[in-house]
Amino acid sequence: MSRERLLILLHGDVVGVLEQSDVPGAPSLTYEAGHVAASGAVLSASLPLQRSTYPPARVMPYLRGLLPESRPTLLTWGDRLGTDPDDVLAMLAFMGWDCPGAVQFCRESDLDQLRVRAGEYEEVDEEYIANRLRSLGSRPGSWSMTQEHWSLGGQQDKFALALIDGHWHEARGSAATTHIFKPGISHLSSQAMVEHATMSAARALGVDAARTHFVNFGDQEAIVVQRFDRQITADGVQRIHQEDFCQALRRLPERKYEHRGGPTLAEMAGLVQRQSHNRGEDALALADFLAINVVAGAPDGHSKNISMLRSEENWIAPLYDLATGLVYDKAEVDRTVAVSVGGERQVSRIRARQWEKAGQTLRIDAVALISRVLQLAADFPGAFENALMSCPETPQREEVAQRATKAIALHCDRIVQQLS
Repeated sequence: MSRERLLILLHGDVVGVLEQSDVPGAPSLTYEAGHVAASGAVLSASLPLQRSTYPPARVMPYLRGLLPESRPTLLTWGDRLGTDPDDVLAMLAFMGWDCPGAVQFCRESDLDQLRVRAGEYEEVDEEYIANRLRSLGSRPGSWSMTQEHWSLGGQQDKFALALIDGHWHEARGSAATTHIFKPGISHLSSQAMVEHATMSAARALGVDAARTHFVNFGDQEAIVVQRFDRQITADGVQRIHQEDFCQALRRLPERKYEHRGGPTLAEMAGLVQRQSHNRGEDALALADFLAINVVAGAPDGHSKNISMLRSEENWIAPLYDLATGLVYDKAEVDRTVAVSVGGERQVSRIRARQWEKAGQTLRIDAVALISRVLQLAADFPGAFENALMSCPETPQREEVAQRATKAIALHCDRIVQQLS
């Protein structure tokens, strides 16, 4: 009996194959010989080109990073598709036609259908978007609609649409989406607004973060995030290959946090030094990632929330999922950072000595790094308030402002004092 196989496509070309191994649900990976000979693009920094087959243990961190992390979502998918939600090969057979980046997976029998299927956009209205947002709260995993074959990684439920000529569209067939819609974390009040304000404040201070909007669709609110792995050109929406640092450094999603065995700053910096074509710029981008998470009091700046575009022009991608936790009580949100600074995760203990160590790790000037942290800390409270005031005037906005203004100012003042 032949084993289940999936073809792997990158930018539409077959570059390898996944094949069921002796480990249930965990496939091996083999690059196509011609792709290796031509020194083609790699799927992941953790999977460089080679002629021999990669075993499941080597492959699973990359593959698992393409699928949602939420257990209820995976269970919903498994039930809908009639398959084991822990069977990565089976899940990608159904949902792998449009993954983060430019990678696709399909059965050999589906290759022609995948390649020749038409791409079309169907305009949708505000009510349609509100209903989809509403469904996320009542039915985990409802973000993938019937006949859709796409997947998005991460913990939060979300869905994607395309913005074409100023109007929202559902992408069908081979058409690609341009924006991701998230209603926010349900147990944290106004979290979508908080995330948007944090992201917008970071952008205003020169941090390369994804563009976001906070929008009310009827009675539903959402943060709308512009995808950095999609680019609109004269030929339409093009896919850009990418992977997060958790995938690149061969960690399963459950090990995305440093204190749970996830990547350290030294490992991230080492990856930049080994692979980046813009090492100096990317080291500074990594420094900004570290600094803005400390300054914003954002506890979720882990290795799945920073990615790399696998191109020479712009290797480290704009930051995303950046949200202050200072709006919420300590019982609701962690007060430590996910990636330690000089070995320290508790912000109150991160002083000049720790930033100097971080500068050495990143191979950048420590004085310049500390100056950047001081600048961000001095300007972030005002930038956050400005971003928040750009949101629709609602009771929720006023509530966030009341909870955030003092807490963020005190937090940033403390950082400045610790470095002065």
